[in-house]
Amino acid sequence: MNFFFEYIYYRITQFFFKRYGRTGFAGIAFISLMQTFLIAVILLETSKWMMKVDARALHAKQFGYIGAAIGLFLMIYNNKKYNGKYNQYRYYWKDETKGTRILKGGYVVLTLLFPIALVIIFGVHWKK
Repeated sequence: MNFFFEYIYYRITQFFFKRYGRTGFAGIAFISLMQTFLIAVILLETSKWMMKVDARALHAKQFGYIGAAIGLFLMIYNNKKYNGKYNQYRYYWKDETKGTRILKGGYVVLTLLFPIALVIIFGVHWKK
């Protein structure tokens, strides 16, 4: 799984290279946001089984703080892990063929949209 996030970081950093440079802040932010959304979907779905709607509504502010703390932790963790490693990953993936590059680029886009789609799908029915 680590390989997958490294490739996502590499491709997003490559896409936003002129704006953010080799540090790859955009890649780090996208990965952190994606991981936060996945954790949020899992926690929100399990909270449906454990808590009633009134209890969830009563503690919504605390759930927001927990989500923000998880997002901040993941942002710091991913920043320490990926910051400045663009050249290393570029050297590793420099010999990709155009077909492989397009296919993996499609996977990256789908991977970025998947957690957002889950939040939207499950978010529509939170008041059950």
